[in-house]
Amino acid sequence: MIRFMEQADIAQVYEIEKAVQTHPWSLKQFEEALNYQATVYVKDNKICGFCILQPVLDEANLLLMAVMPSEQGQGIGFKLLEGSLNLLTNHPIQIFLEVRESNLAAIKLYEKAGFHQIDLRKNYYPNKDGSREHAIIMIKLCSDDFSAYMKK
Repeated sequence: MIRFMEQADIAQVYEIEKAVQTHPWSLKQFEEALNYQATVYVKDNKICGFCILQPVLDEANLLLMAVMPSEQGQGIGFKLLEGSLNLLTNHPIQIFLEVRESNLAAIKLYEKAGFHQIDLRKNYYPNKDGSREHAIIMIKLCSDDFSAYMKK
């Protein structure tokens, strides 16, 4: 089940974040994310994934998404992403995201959801060893009317 994130969910979401990220968001950042569109995936009364989207006019940015490592590979990420996108109330024309170029599983998931690479942001993500990793910038066009996108 996918539902909107609540204040009481932040501790569980933060634990997922720490389990999957080399540089996790802070608790304060998750509290601030409640002002965006934050959703959680609940299975057997336990949060096992989350998605944070930032709607801006006719666009949206996928800021953060994660699934607990023990739950990965079961299709939860795809269901979470699709369900979260369907809950967007601003009906965006396009959705952007950035993903580490080494995160092949996430890239595959985003491509399956209709995202396409449009650019590369060099040395964007910090690594634990102090090096930096490129981010792949992806977009999903949410309308068959591409003329709205082309006017930008």
